[in-house]
Amino acid sequence: MSYQGNYNQRSSGTNNYILIVKRCIFLTPRDTSDILAKNIEMKEKIDKSKRGMKDWFYDINSSIDFNLYLLFTKYLPAYGENSKGLPDFKGNEKTKYLEAIKNHFSSNTNTKSYQSLKNLAKGNYDRIQNLIKSLLNLGYACKSIEAIPKWRLVVGLGASHPQETSMILHHIYGIPYIPGSAVKGITRHWALTCFADKISSQKNSDFYKEIEQLSKGLDGGFKEGSLYGNLSIQLLDKKVEKEEKIELSDLVEIFGTQEQKGKVIFMDAYPVDEIKLEIDIMNPHYPDYYSGNKPPADCQNPNPITFLTVGKTKFQFCLLSKDNNLLNKATLLLEEALKEHGIGAKTALGYGIFDI
Repeated sequence: MSYQGNYNQRSSGTNNYILIVKRCIFLTPRDTSDILAKNIEMKEKIDKSKRGMKDWFYDINSSIDFNLYLLFTKYLPAYGENSKGLPDFKGNEKTKYLEAIKNHFSSNTNTKSYQSLKNLAKGNYDRIQNLIKSLLNLGYACKSIEAIPKWRLVVGLGASHPQETSMILHHIYGIPYIPGSAVKGITRHWALTCFADKISSQKNSDFYKEIEQLSKGLDGGFKEGSLYGNLSIQLLDKKVEKEEKIELSDLVEIFGTQEQKGKVIFMDAYPVDEIKLEIDIMNPHYPDYYSGNKPPADCQNPNPITFLTVGKTKFQFCLLSKDNNLLNKATLLLEEALKEHGIGAKTALGYGIFDI
C-alpha cells in the first residue's frame, strides 16, 4: 500500500489568476496510486482580480474512462490526516470530491466516462432483454415496468463506505441499480401494509401490531390461517380498468415462506439509458444529541452531510413467473409500492418514489 503524505505542488496561471496543483493521497498499491495521482488532482485557484479570492476543486482527467464504482468506493483521495495520524476520508472536502464525480459521469458530456456509463447501461439493458427471451422460451411469462424517480433515489445509503454515506453500484459495470431482493422486499412490505390497514380498520386495532403479526404469519405460510379467514384486498389494474382480488394465500405463492420458494422472480432493476447523478445533503441539527452525549438544544451546530443520489433516471423492473395470474398480481403490488411507498433510503422524505 502507498500512503504518500506530501503534496507535490506546481503552479501555473495567467495575469488574472494563479492555479496551484496538488498531488492527492491514495491508499492503493503504489503503481495504482501513481496513475491516480496523475489523473486526479486538487487545484487551488487564486483570483487576482478579486483580491486574491481562493477556491479549489478536484480535477479528474476527462480523457480517462474511469469506472464509477472504483472511483466512488476504492480510488478516494485522503484529505489529510485525522487526530490519530491516519488518512482522513471524511473531511469537508468530501463534497468537492462528490461534485467532481458527478461532473465526470453525469454533467460533463465531454468526458469518456459519461459516454461509457451510458453505453454500459444500454448494453446491460440489451443483455437483460436477451436473458428474458431465453426465459420466455423456458415457459416463463414476463412483465416489465419502466419508471422514473419523482425526486431522487438512493439505495444502500447506510452501507459501509470510507465516507460514511454509500450507494449501491454494480461492482463490474459501475452503474447504479436496485437489487432484486430490495424490489421483492418492498413489494412484500407494501402488500402486508395493505392487509394490515384493512384489518386494523375492521378490528380497530393497532396497525403496527397487525403488520408484525402478518409478517410472522407469512413467514410460516399462514398455517394458522383461521386467524385471518379469507381476507383479501382489491387493486385496480388501470390497463384494463378492472379490479384484481388478492388474497393472503396469494402472498404465500408470490413471495414464498421459510419452507417454500416463491413462484415469482424479482429481477434486479437497472437504468435503461442515461444515468443522472445528483448530490444531496442531510443536516442533523443536534449532532451531540444523536451521538448520545447531550440533550437536544439549539446551541448545537448543524452537521451537514453530503451524499450521492440518482436523479431522474429511467429504471426497468422485471418480474417473471410461470403462473400468469400470480405474475399479474405481483406486478400490481409492485406498481403500487413504487408509486405509494418508494424504494431505498429516506422514502418517508420522498426519495425512491416513482412515476410510472
